[in-house]
Amino acid sequence: MTSGFRLWIKIALLAFATLWPRVADADPLDAAMGKALFDRMWVPAPASTDASDGLGPLFVSRSCTGCHGRGEGSHVVTREDGSQDLAGAVVRFGDAQGATDPFYGLELQTNAVPGLMPEGTVRYLPKLDLKLNDRALADGIKAGVRQAPSLFGRAAFDNVTDAEILKRVDADDRDGDGVRGRANVIAGRIGRYGWKAAQVTLEEQVAHAFAFDMGLSSPKQPRPYGDCTILETACLAAPNGESVLFKGRELSDDILRVVSVYLGTLRARHRATDPEAVALFAKAGCATCHVPSLATRDGGTVTAFTDLLLHDMGSALDDGVGEPGVKPQEWRTAPLIDGHVREKERRFLHDGSAANVAEAVAKHGGEGARSRDLFNALKPEDRQRLVDYVSGL
Repeated sequence: MTSGFRLWIKIALLAFATLWPRVADADPLDAAMGKALFDRMWVPAPASTDASDGLGPLFVSRSCTGCHGRGEGSHVVTREDGSQDLAGAVVRFGDAQGATDPFYGLELQTNAVPGLMPEGTVRYLPKLDLKLNDRALADGIKAGVRQAPSLFGRAAFDNVTDAEILKRVDADDRDGDGVRGRANVIAGRIGRYGWKAAQVTLEEQVAHAFAFDMGLSSPKQPRPYGDCTILETACLAAPNGESVLFKGRELSDDILRVVSVYLGTLRARHRATDPEAVALFAKAGCATCHVPSLATRDGGTVTAFTDLLLHDMGSALDDGVGEPGVKPQEWRTAPLIDGHVREKERRFLHDGSAANVAEAVAKHGGEGARSRDLFNALKPEDRQRLVDYVSGL
């Protein structure tokens, strides 16, 4: 280990100790290195160092913080022309069965390394306005918005048992509440991460984000050209940053691990609860899917406000973009944690189409219809109390 690298580690460790003094159970060095990698601005290959190159060739962001500033998620920003838009969102392409676009792939890449043209530009508000720089989307392929979620509290889902998730599956609706739910089972394992629970572990989710948002390959996502398809020949002709230092990839398993360790330090920042609002939350049926806490492998519980199951949420939340084995109108229950952060600057639902909690509830159909109707049946003051409670989680 070089003296320069030792110095870098010491600086990172001191910075981490200052910023995150509350963390006791994470390895401080791993967490410090993970934070440094989370914040790192990656550069195109070839570069003077193998440790920072490999960006793209097409990409959405140069760093994790580009979508998850301070570990948080998408938020509303004011553009130069005075209009509002979302920062930290992406556009996904797909058909109802989860096939992606043959030219653009899974995700719109809005940036490119020098010499290449991005796939297009996008405005999210007041509604999706997509301009592609090449051909039109293939027949049957739709475009859907996906907001970056806050990362606080999410790492804890790795520790939730399969049995804890499966016990809430009610395929036959035996209790007659209209809520069924199902797990997204991927190669015999249960998905927990992503809007459609497509990733099983946190490290897999991290690898997916590095690959499709930044074009960085890893052993879990061996994609040196990120989301570039075989039809994007200019992208495939560009240099990549794969290196023997990282076992032939642009990122190593160790990098995925330490970034995940850092994310584990971002604990759910749950505010004090209002007992009457908690009762209203249950009365309106919200707690059926947004389960306040889940049991863990070590015998404890984690703050969740999700059951980690997929639910059919009806036509209002169907954007036509499915994933393999998951219909467009099916969504993993969103964790209602860390919602108070940027509460005046955020939008709700997967696509940011709701300006507030009440609008989000109004779009609940399918398995969420009963809870929506119970919410609407509350007295106005109780509805507001419940909205205030959810906004403060």
